Amino acid sequence: MGMKLKKIVIGSALAGGIALASLGAGAGMASAAPQGPHQNTQQEFRGNGAPFAQPGPVSRPDHRPFNYQGHRVTPVFDQHHHGWGFWFFGFWIPLGR
Repeated sequence: MGMKLKKIVIGSALAGGIALASLGAGAGMASAAPQGPHQNTQQEFRGNGAPFAQPGPVSRPDHRPFNYQGHRVTPVFDQHHHGWGFWFFGFWIPLGR
């Protein structure tokens, strides 16, 4: 009787572990939402999990390439955002005058 009980306990533990693993993976996949380049996210996260806010508009007299926070950027017209701006690490930064 001891061997049969041991088989039942081990089988139940394996089945429970598989069920929990599949529930965890399924829940993670169900909550994942793809983000395209045209989605304007208001908040992103640093590597340590701390959020930081989206940068604001940049005032420019023209649409020529320029340096922004140490990076060379080239403004483009984006029909989705209805204006000129540039992408900066996943954020759309609009140009103002």
